[in-house]
Amino acid sequence: MDTNSFKNRIDNINFKEIKHKLHYYLTRNHYSTLLIHLGLMGVLVAFILYSFFYIYLPSTTNHDITIRVPDLNKMKLEEVEKFLEKRDLRYEIADTSYNPDYPPLTVLQQNPAENAPVKIHRKIYLTINSETPPKTRIPQIIDFPYTSAHTQLKNVKLKMGKPEYVTNSARNVVLKIAVNGKEYTKADLEKGVYIPQGTEVTLFIASGSVNDDFKMGNYIGQHAENFKLELEGNGIIVEIHDQKAEGKEAGTVISQKPSAGNRIVVGQTVELWVVPYYN
Repeated sequence: MDTNSFKNRIDNINFKEIKHKLHYYLTRNHYSTLLIHLGLMGVLVAFILYSFFYIYLPSTTNHDITIRVPDLNKMKLEEVEKFLEKRDLRYEIADTSYNPDYPPLTVLQQNPAENAPVKIHRKIYLTINSETPPKTRIPQIIDFPYTSAHTQLKNVKLKMGKPEYVTNSARNVVLKIAVNGKEYTKADLEKGVYIPQGTEVTLFIASGSVNDDFKMGNYIGQHAENFKLELEGNGIIVEIHDQKAEGKEAGTVISQKPSAGNRIVVGQTVELWVVPYYN
């Protein structure tokens, strides 16, 4: 644009008319309208700035960042949210199940699995241990061998209480059971008895001859589950104590009492100090 053209445009501007219109807006009811428009413009500018700095920039800046999924198993649900929030992750409860070996509202499973690479803000789907255990039927285990009864109770998620040994010509056979002090017979179990999963069941076991005895083995360094049932099946009371040991697998026996080689009899207590499964 040349100088003469620009000058002509300036000369054509009617400054008096502009002044008159501005005075009209400010002196009449249009003052409030002007403020409303200015306010709307301010809100729009604020929204644009917020979207740019808090939505657009974070999404583009962290687009290619991946992190490793942490191990959430055995963690309490109340701890999960803060734990994941610090790592820019989220969670959702996908399902509930029941495991009597875990406290209520703890994580049983997770998806994606531990150490899986994911984008930030990824949602982790959790299976949580139920607060209310479902009911299960006590299997008919009377007249069954002790080891078989133990397996059947475990399969329906019932816990084994401390066995009671009864002098009887049979040996290692379940004579009767009790739940919370109430005894049940074979006829009761055949009709059907339902109790919550995780309930402790006491077995009354035939001990055979009161003079039965045998030599105590050396269980140090072995896994307790490998021989605990055998001892209990022979009428020995097994007491487990937790003892942490660096570098040892959970369930490993660290020490025992009586020591190996001693003679033990039916009804005697054997103590084992074992590396715990849970910290």
